[in-house]
Amino acid sequence: MISELPVPPVPSWLSVVATPLGDLPIHDMLSGSVYYPSCEFDGQPIKFLAGNFYSFVYVDYGVERDKMVGQLDSFRGYNLLAYRNLTPQELTPHGWTPVQPTPADGNPQSHMSWLKAPFGVWAILQRNKEYGPEHGPERFSLIYLGGDGVASFQALYHGNQVAPAVVAIIQPGHSFGCNWTNFTDENLIFARSVLENPAGAPDYLIYGGWGDGHYYSEPCWPRYYQNVRRLSGRLGLWQRPA
Repeated sequence: MISELPVPPVPSWLSVVATPLGDLPIHDMLSGSVYYPSCEFDGQPIKFLAGNFYSFVYVDYGVERDKMVGQLDSFRGYNLLAYRNLTPQELTPHGWTPVQPTPADGNPQSHMSWLKAPFGVWAILQRNKEYGPEHGPERFSLIYLGGDGVASFQALYHGNQVAPAVVAIIQPGHSFGCNWTNFTDENLIFARSVLENPAGAPDYLIYGGWGDGHYYSEPCWPRYYQNVRRLSGRLGLWQRPA
């Protein structure tokens, strides 16, 4: 967690979670969550923001389920309390209406060979007893979807009429990677889906990558121009003025 942001108490839906995992409180989990598409196995948003936020949604269509599950024990200081598979009906109980891309957005079929079988997993991570509150929250929630970052955002947040608190765009792979559209361009479909969400836009943007210093010296989406802090060498947290 970082001192520049509030540290709210553990939300009630998370504090009462027991094993085996029961019903998915999807609306409560998505409200004020951290959404990270094209994430692979990057734990940086959780490393820096767990405790300021308790619910993380990761999405990547190039990741296999079994490899992802094998990474759930890799969070330093945390044990995997429980996990289970998710169904599309749990994630979008009210359905959703896709926003179709324009030709300028890119071709969703352009990297079909890279796509892995879709899946959904919900996991709860519990802090080890030898670590104190200064290390991070007692527990946090992670939903990981094997799916497209644009369609998943629309399905989850548009479909459940809710907005995340944070969106993370970190090395999203639109140049020489296998992302069919450019997440960093404020005019293209991912940004439009996020910023024109009827439930509201996120308050914060994490932006970063492995290129030169512009990744943290200025945001990719200009309306998030208030710098909260530099999280790491090439990672910045930006705020959208109210």
